[in-house]
Amino acid sequence: MPAAGWSARSRFPDIGAGQAALRKMFVVASHRGRAAGVAQALLDRLMAEARDRDVTQIWLGTTDRLLAAHRFYERNGFALVQPEALPDSFPKMAGDTRFYGMAPG
Repeated sequence: MPAAGWSARSRFPDIGAGQAALRKMFVVASHRGRAAGVAQALLDRLMAEARDRDVTQIWLGTTDRLLAAHRFYERNGFALVQPEALPDSFPKMAGDTRFYGMAPG
C-alpha cells in the first residue's frame, strides 16, 4: 500500500480565476506525523506546483473530526474560512464541514 496519494484525476484541480482546490490529500496512518514528513513533503510539492502554475489562491475542505489535519493546514499558512467565502466553483464534498484558504507564496 502506498504511504500517500491523491484521489483526484488532477492532483491540483483548477477551479478558475487562478484558483485551485486541494482535494483528498491523505497519508496512511503508519506514515503520519512530523517525524515521517510525508504530508509535509506532499504539501511542499503542491506549493511548488502552485507557484509554477501561477495559482493565486488554494482552497480545501475537510471535516470537523480531523483535528491533526486542521493543525497541519494552519501550521502551513492556511486560514480558516467560512463556507460563504469559497468561490462558487469550489467542489464541496458532502462531508466537508471546515474550509481553509491560502495564497501560495
